[in-house]
Amino acid sequence: MTDAPIAQITDQRNALRPARQIILYADRVEWVEEGRLERRIALDTVTGVRLSVEMAGAQSQVMCRVTGPSGEIVFGSRRAVSLSDWEDNALEFQSLLVALHKALQPRFGAVRFTEGQTLGSRLILGGVGVVMASMAISYMVWMGLNAQSAMLALAGLPFAALGGYLAFAFRPGRPVPYDPEALITRFTAKPDAS
Repeated sequence: MTDAPIAQITDQRNALRPARQIILYADRVEWVEEGRLERRIALDTVTGVRLSVEMAGAQSQVMCRVTGPSGEIVFGSRRAVSLSDWEDNALEFQSLLVALHKALQPRFGAVRFTEGQTLGSRLILGGVGVVMASMAISYMVWMGLNAQSAMLALAGLPFAALGGYLAFAFRPGRPVPYDPEALITRFTAKPDAS
């Protein structure tokens, strides 16, 4: 194994846990926390790379999950600095993301490149939407029939709509493939001088 890192990122998913280093080498990607190797995935055993958008406090971030036989290594475009504060980490994230895809180029046919939330995340968020919509509709029916107040019943309409939207947007579905070559081209293309 060579010891020269190609790219790396300091990632922190939770402000209460120590920061971790995600380091890409020519033949592997590693997750190191407090100087200890937590997980290593050899590049020739990577089975999948998934990109998704997830919440980071009040904002959103892009997450990358690299999977292999030894588990999963996750890193994101934002880093937790306190319980409610996240800072931008997009430059390190983009560098590592592009370098990872370039390192996997010889194996593009063997690696599953997908985008979107995991099934677990979709079930949780879709379930929250179903519960929210159900509660709002129940409130609207109760206010309309029992309290006989159409105005108060209408107050539940935005919550029913939001819950319905969440349930629809995060319904379980098949992973959507993306073109890794297009990702490399998009992030390495030089801006037009004109």
